[in-house]
Amino acid sequence: MMKQQRKFDLKKIASLAGTILMIASLFFISMRFVDMRGDLDLSILTSPRVLIPLLLVIFGESVTVILASANFRNLVADVSGIIVNRPSAIKVYNNANMFKYIPGGVMYVIGRNQMAIETEGLSHGKVALATLLEGVLWVVAAIILSSIFAIEYSLLYIQQLNFHFVGLALGLVVFIVMLFLYRFRYHLLKKTFNTEDKDKGFQVRTVVKRLPFMLVIVSLWGASFLATMTILGQPFILSLGITIVGLYIMSWVIGFLTPGAPSGLGIREVVLLMFLGAIVYEEILLSTIVVHRALQIAGDIVAYGIAWSYAYLKK
Repeated sequence: MMKQQRKFDLKKIASLAGTILMIASLFFISMRFVDMRGDLDLSILTSPRVLIPLLLVIFGESVTVILASANFRNLVADVSGIIVNRPSAIKVYNNANMFKYIPGGVMYVIGRNQMAIETEGLSHGKVALATLLEGVLWVVAAIILSSIFAIEYSLLYIQQLNFHFVGLALGLVVFIVMLFLYRFRYHLLKKTFNTEDKDKGFQVRTVVKRLPFMLVIVSLWGASFLATMTILGQPFILSLGITIVGLYIMSWVIGFLTPGAPSGLGIREVVLLMFLGAIVYEEILLSTIVVHRALQIAGDIVAYGIAWSYAYLKK
């Protein structure tokens, strides 16, 4: 009885905290739209030729987030052996996805642990572990795709790097990873990398199963940016389009890895200007950066609405 009462109280507290965080997220999203208003020429949206395709991009962005939430649910199942209720998993993931606009990026991670509160037998450690693995796989997928799609630029930037700096950067990465490993403690790591017990942690085949799916999702993000740029007037050339997708993904992963930038805000745009400024029309690039960011935010909001509607209908 006490356990049931405690779980009920945790759900109420988590629900209240989620409501407060959602209000904060909407505030920061509104401020972001206000900041972008001066850079965005709304007259371009009056033409159906532009408006209708951009609405399709928003829908595509929302579908991509829903797919990512389904993938995370499967990842949680891989590391815990527990299958989270699908409507609950999608709702919680999209709730937390909105928290990424809160500066600091911490609540974006913590928000997913609502799954542990709502799912019997699922520990917070396993959800946190799935979140860590997802982040690592996002980075791996982005590096693979950006290296393939923009291979000439990747080789150029590698050649320009100072190898002492590269060594220092790799050492820093190893140090950060070791901190993460220490945080999860030895016994959890033993379960995580256990290849004998199928119900504990994840095996190498977990990565083999999830990485291809994440490669598809990251590719869709890059294709979304290319579609927006084409809608706004950039002539489409296949070879150039592939390069644009690769450089966009490269800028995304840099923004993703930058600490303290909510959803990579600001960082990604600067990197995009540096990478793409010399190979596409500057006016179109500037418009695309602003418009695509707005479309992404709108897509997150639409995905949030879809997730809640799905959870309500399946209740």
